[in-house]
Amino acid sequence: MVALPLFVADLGRPASTLALYYTMFGVGAVLGGLLAGYLRALPMWPAAIGIVIGFGVAMLPLGFAVPAPLTLAAFTLAGLIWAPFPSISIALFQGSARPADLPPILAARGALTIVALPLGNGIAGPLIAGFGVRGTLLFCAVGTILLGIVTAAFVGLGGGRSGAAGGPSDTGPDLTDRPIPSDGPDPGDGHPKQSPDRVESVDTPAGATRSH
Repeated sequence: MVALPLFVADLGRPASTLALYYTMFGVGAVLGGLLAGYLRALPMWPAAIGIVIGFGVAMLPLGFAVPAPLTLAAFTLAGLIWAPFPSISIALFQGSARPADLPPILAARGALTIVALPLGNGIAGPLIAGFGVRGTLLFCAVGTILLGIVTAAFVGLGGGRSGAAGGPSDTGPDLTDRPIPSDGPDPGDGHPKQSPDRVESVDTPAGATRSH
């Protein structure tokens, strides 16, 4: 993050403080990664959107003139919230795409992720020059929150696309490959086994017919 070293310098703290921020973010990320397994019971889309919005909210204190310990706690919380997002996003792709489409989709995701980091660093420089360190951090936090809100609205208008846990493969069992039983002796009882396309009518006392 380009802005963080400048943020620590703006606080008037030594380089060890910058190391502490990175360390605490890592501690939060490790704890968040350990807790990610407990999110399996949640719907994937709401969980992913909640992480995006929560990360933006956690980063808000860094955009204001608040005490340094509060910003350190907020940065730790941001790491805790963000840690499960990579695994949840992969699960979303796996649940939403067909198996044949999954490799190119994940390849495209990886390419975009690789490009996003240097692109974000390149945009951060002019933003910091124009709005200052805290202004840029505040802008990014608010932008992240708005991104989560827009995504939530888009998913809601998409007719419950939050059911990505099922995906296109949840269409029930495939019956096309099941063999149709043929007439012949049943090894279990020795009686002939009737084909399903043969219907036998039996008169009932009420004058109706019963199909077997």
